[in-house]
Amino acid sequence: MSLVMKEEINGSILNVQVIGLMDYSTVDNFMVEIPDNITKIVIDFSGLDFIDSTGIGSILSIIHAAADRGIVVTFEGLNKETDELFELVGVYIIKEALLRGGQ
Repeated sequence: MSLVMKEEINGSILNVQVIGLMDYSTVDNFMVEIPDNITKIVIDFSGLDFIDSTGIGSILSIIHAAADRGIVVTFEGLNKETDELFELVGVYIIKEALLRGGQ
């Protein structure tokens, strides 16, 4: 399996759809360039089949890069397993801490 990313800009919102496997073998395909006019990034995981720690690291990198620029990151389409994994490893806590730190 592979990883496919689809990006679309709607005004100042960057929508990123993640499809397939996000692991050590595909994570190099997860590259998000954040244009200057973006104020929010929405990552849609509804097409995600699997994510490992390498994939989570890439998600955290996007969150950090966005927070450095005052950009809000939100998630959509998380299945129960991915949601629980994000909760377990602290993705939500890190995301909220960076958001508060950027204000």
